[in-house]
Amino acid sequence: MESCLRFSAIILVVVFCSSALAAQPGAGVPAQATVSVKEINDANLPAMPFLAEITSDDIYVRSGPGTNYYYCGKLKKADKVKVVGSKFSWWQIVPPAGSYCWISKQYVQVAPQDSTIGTVIGDAVRVYAGSDDVQPMHSTTMLVKLNNGDKVTFLGEEKESYCKIAPPEGAYLWVSNQYVKPLGSLMTPAQPALAVPPAAPTSFPTPGAPTSQQATSPNEAPGAPPVPAPPSIDDQKTGEVRQLKEQVDAEKAKPIDQQNFAEIKKKLADIAGNKEAPRAARGAQGLLRTIERCELAQEVLKADNLQEQQFGQTRQRIENAHAEQLANFEDLSVFAVIGWLRESPLFADTPTVKYYRVVDGAGKTLCFAKPTGVAVDVDLSKFIDKKVGLVGTIEPNAELGDAVVQFTNIAELK
Repeated sequence: MESCLRFSAIILVVVFCSSALAAQPGAGVPAQATVSVKEINDANLPAMPFLAEITSDDIYVRSGPGTNYYYCGKLKKADKVKVVGSKFSWWQIVPPAGSYCWISKQYVQVAPQDSTIGTVIGDAVRVYAGSDDVQPMHSTTMLVKLNNGDKVTFLGEEKESYCKIAPPEGAYLWVSNQYVKPLGSLMTPAQPALAVPPAAPTSFPTPGAPTSQQATSPNEAPGAPPVPAPPSIDDQKTGEVRQLKEQVDAEKAKPIDQQNFAEIKKKLADIAGNKEAPRAARGAQGLLRTIERCELAQEVLKADNLQEQQFGQTRQRIENAHAEQLANFEDLSVFAVIGWLRESPLFADTPTVKYYRVVDGAGKTLCFAKPTGVAVDVDLSKFIDKKVGLVGTIEPNAELGDAVVQFTNIAELK
């Protein structure tokens, strides 16, 4: 019994000394405080790719690893996701059901045998993360680039010259790892460990994007902010196009004769020819076509005003000359016929031939009358049902079976 007690005491002394030695700096055993929480967590993660489960409701899926990226949907508790990479406190995941992307329709061609399949017809064509609350033109997070011959699946919607497509291979989204629980690796024994894919998308949200997309979910941790990269030339020029569109809209709100697009056209022409900014160039070209239509309307208005002015001047000259000629009619003998002028149904279906009737006080037809010469340009409607004298020649007309006065002047008589 005594020997057992001595053996137990020796063990206690050894354990105490070992603990004290481990706590001393430089004792050859690293202090526990030097191991980061991230290293502990990473050590406990299964090999990627692995299956994980969402642990809370209303967790945003975002276009990039940070809350400054717009969200592309939400996940609820118990939803499963496939994790393929990580950055900061964010996990990169395969896009869940319902996710989609945008691609410029200019660079895809519909397959003749299947309208749901498209073929890329350009190189390095950008595919952007889609969101129900962000217009395609403002969807600035690029997920992947496709090359000539790559296939895409159309989801049946076009908007702002973009096609909605299923996320192609290599397009990933992001979710905060605070509310995701690993379930187990998806690798088979024969597979090598999956390298962490490139983490950060190549473009960042455009300044001034809707603030609703910057909101953090009630259960979502902000995480460490991503290191911002400078916006691409295409993003910068797209912002300029949006500002120029506001100027175009302001000019269109003015009266047509006060609109001036000269300076706006110069700036848009520079952007439209920029090959390094294809998305902005297409927007600039569309605005230039809008300006062309506005300027065409200005030209039409100017032509109409000029024509109206010339027509008014011509009418005034005719009426002045007619009044001057009538002032010389002092002798009624100059008139070929005197009577009341009435309209005639003869040749009513032929606009170029106009006949009138001249009747006596009882309404009996005296003859027909047809304007000729300068009288053709006189507004005769003001003489209808009035007593007039016609200056001209009386000629028989076999077709009408009556006399016709070809008159060059008309005067109202008392």
